[in-house]
Amino acid sequence: MNENDNLENETGFSGRLIVVSNRLPVSIKKESNGKWSCKMSSGGLVAALSGLKSNFIWVGWIGTEIEEEDRKEIKDLLWKDYSCIPVFLSEKVANEHYNGFSNGVLWPLFHYLPGDLDYDDRIWNSYVEANEQFSSVVAEILKPNDLVWVHDYHMMLLPEILKQKKPDARIGFFLHIPFPSSEIFRVLPCRKEILLGILNCCLIGFHTYDYARHFLKSCTRIVGLETAPNGVYFKDRFVQVGVFPVGIDPDKFFESLKTTQVQNRIKELKESFDGTKVLIGIDRLDYIKGIPQKLQAIERLFQKYPEWKGKLVLIQVAVPSRQDVEEYQKLKKEVEELVGRINGLYGSIGYSPIHYLFQSVDPSELTALYNISDAALITSIRDGMNLVAQEYIVCQTENNGVLILSEFTGAAQSLSGAVMINPWNTEEVADSIHNSLLMSPEEREEKHQMLLKYVTKHTASHWGLGFVKELNKASSNFDKMVTIQKLDIEKLVETYKQSKRRLLIFAYDGTLIPYNNVPQLSRPTQELLNSFDILSNDPKTDVYILSGRDKKTLSEWFHGIQIGLSAEYGCFFKLPESNEWEQQVPSMDLSWKETIRPLFKYFTLRTPGSFFEEKEMLFTWHYRNADPIFGSIQARELHLHLDNLPLDVIVGDKTLGVRSYNINPLSSMKKVITDTIPKGLDLILLIGDTHIHPSELPTFDGKIFNISVGKKSVKDSYHLSDPAEVNYLLNRLEKISKDESSAPAPDN
Repeated sequence: MNENDNLENETGFSGRLIVVSNRLPVSIKKESNGKWSCKMSSGGLVAALSGLKSNFIWVGWIGTEIEEEDRKEIKDLLWKDYSCIPVFLSEKVANEHYNGFSNGVLWPLFHYLPGDLDYDDRIWNSYVEANEQFSSVVAEILKPNDLVWVHDYHMMLLPEILKQKKPDARIGFFLHIPFPSSEIFRVLPCRKEILLGILNCCLIGFHTYDYARHFLKSCTRIVGLETAPNGVYFKDRFVQVGVFPVGIDPDKFFESLKTTQVQNRIKELKESFDGTKVLIGIDRLDYIKGIPQKLQAIERLFQKYPEWKGKLVLIQVAVPSRQDVEEYQKLKKEVEELVGRINGLYGSIGYSPIHYLFQSVDPSELTALYNISDAALITSIRDGMNLVAQEYIVCQTENNGVLILSEFTGAAQSLSGAVMINPWNTEEVADSIHNSLLMSPEEREEKHQMLLKYVTKHTASHWGLGFVKELNKASSNFDKMVTIQKLDIEKLVETYKQSKRRLLIFAYDGTLIPYNNVPQLSRPTQELLNSFDILSNDPKTDVYILSGRDKKTLSEWFHGIQIGLSAEYGCFFKLPESNEWEQQVPSMDLSWKETIRPLFKYFTLRTPGSFFEEKEMLFTWHYRNADPIFGSIQARELHLHLDNLPLDVIVGDKTLGVRSYNINPLSSMKKVITDTIPKGLDLILLIGDTHIHPSELPTFDGKIFNISVGKKSVKDSYHLSDPAEVNYLLNRLEKISKDESSAPAPDN
């Protein structure tokens, strides 16, 4: 059976999978004969992806700078033996990307330690450069049906860069560490760039719903995007966000436990600790792992429960990590001082309460240590997942050992049979250790079985296959979504030139002028006024602006320009050749305003940053300056109140309008079109949110272009990205009017 069959059968995906991570799962070495050799490395991601059982392609850095003359040999060797493609980074870029930005900025910030941030533009530029080099390698090998799976915080810009090179790329991203709350994340100077980087994916995955929720809130607060519980509306796409808790390969540990080497070591360890309760702690020596908090809790345990002296040991394995970094050197010194103090105070000749190992431990030794322990103590102050918890569970074949787990690990949301602790509460941790070691056999077994059932089901293979399956599905849905075609301005210009009579209908805010936090500052630019002046003097062209603004403001802004205007969403209308406004709604009792005014005042007071405008026929509540999440909640609540009243509610972009009569500019524009058809009308442009759909207009012998600006809608035929593109289009149309007016009249 082909290895790829497993991937296809489980996920429905039959193409190639390209995995992108900072490091390749291979170590290389130059032998004495000058030839290079490679060896497969071990690691969490390697173990997790091994469950896919397929020959996927792996792209990553090789771990060292390689001379130009050696690169071809290494590329050929890695591809032939491991299906790996190296990214060659200079030592400077690699160091500033990995140690500088990834681990000096993102790692502490994402683990809620913003005070340790060491940001500067130099390391940010190297982070950008490294992501660009990775994307270039991926773009070079990418084929149409491939899936690209990008891993972790080192590669958060890669999806956007790759999309620029390959717009049809099908990309997924998985973050293996926590995503912090928006209040922490917003500290990052390049916060927007990071979010936009990964938003160019079809699927974004996290270990827990908390991390996903924090990401979604950051998208709303920082980028201003609309979100749903399972994704983000970005550009004209819905980017799916999912929760995929990573697992381990339990069979590897079950098999290891059966080996003679491990069984002999278990026997030796049991004899060494006979009559003693054993706590196990396996951690990288990293400040997020909470080793000092663990040792302080052990010290408090001996103070509060002196009966454990001589009857309890903690075996603490501290795997060396980033020993060249000053913060880690300080941590090592602090841990060793705590170990020495506790052993000095509570130890005796022949008994040390803490067995401290500052070293890596081979898998056989690790399996044996897990097996003989009565409890595992995990005190991480922040941890993406923590797979030590799962490894401990599957190795507890006899003892039904208790898992004491920090609530600040990602694993805490999945392993409900564990004893949960707050590592900052030393007293609570000490009590939890005491109670766990005295737990009844029945309770231990019940908790262990609950944990074992979860871990053996949610394996590494389950995680990998689940993500690829969802990525394949999400990327397929991406292709099927309605895509609004970008307006080809050159084609429209040609159509415009050929037309005999044109009608141009524009929305104002967000179309001709960008939205402004202070609406009064959204005056038209002089360039815009000049364009409309030229277009309005073209006998072949009629121009109308439809707005929610009041007639006084529009009259002042466009004074002296022969264009048609609609104010307050169609309540008032002015023809191009007239200075008089016509009221489009019957004169009515305005006592409804006395009901609305206190309601709008109430929501303005309780929503900081919001305000309301009172116009002749319209009240408008603005919440663009409010907190995006709170503002949206308040808008929904206000909308519910308004729905209970016999009034017309207008939902705008960060605005809510209300009036007593349901009208829009359509009725006025219908009359304009009807009057213009006999004059040879053959082209209508509807640009922006005009509240008019082409199907509602009178039929005529010509073309209609319905063009959205910014936010796309399925009712629109085309779209432009922003007001800048609308102004560019206006300049092109203005030039045609100029050229036509200066052209000599045709001979009769």
